[in-house]
Amino acid sequence: MKKQLMNLVCLLLGVLLGVGGCLLVLALSDGAARRSSPEPVSVTGADPGREDLAKLAVSVADCLAAGDYEALAACVHPGYGLVLSPYSTINLGANQCFTPQRVAVTAKDRTVYVWGVKYGTDEPIQLTAKQFFEEYVYDRDYARAPVMGFNTVLRSGNALENVTAIFPDGQFVDLCFPAASAEADDWRILRMVFEEYEGELKLSALIHSEYTE
Repeated sequence: MKKQLMNLVCLLLGVLLGVGGCLLVLALSDGAARRSSPEPVSVTGADPGREDLAKLAVSVADCLAAGDYEALAACVHPGYGLVLSPYSTINLGANQCFTPQRVAVTAKDRTVYVWGVKYGTDEPIQLTAKQFFEEYVYDRDYARAPVMGFNTVLRSGNALENVTAIFPDGQFVDLCFPAASAEADDWRILRMVFEEYEGELKLSALIHSEYTE
């Protein structure tokens, strides 16, 4: 009888240890998965409706990542259009402003536009719309940017930061790739400006920002 009880106890202990081991493995694997796919960091700022802003920014970034300019056009402000600035200093006299219809045909548009001047050389930036989006808008995978800021300029060089002056009633989101180190200047930001149109927030500007001296 004692032998049978001992066998039963050993059996139960074996089952419990097996289950515990499985749970431990699952917990460790789940933790590893979370560490390998970190969530973007949200930076505190003046952020009314931050959840809605974040969703809009992610939606726009996804359109850009996929090169889906027709879907992007649906996000653009119908009345104001979309200002495209190669640097953080917006110049409405030099930057292009595309209607939603022009944004929609970006992939097919063979027209070479002047988008402003290159920083440091003052040479005109002459590119097709698609080339501009690739070089001065989605030059990093901003859909996976590790830092997201709301209505606050995350980083800047010596360039004038005039987004709030040009869009005083707008809200903006910074999708940022930080510098590799404290001494490095290789950070990049895609800034998205949204303004209200008939009760909805619509995209009014895409602004490329990087270190300038």
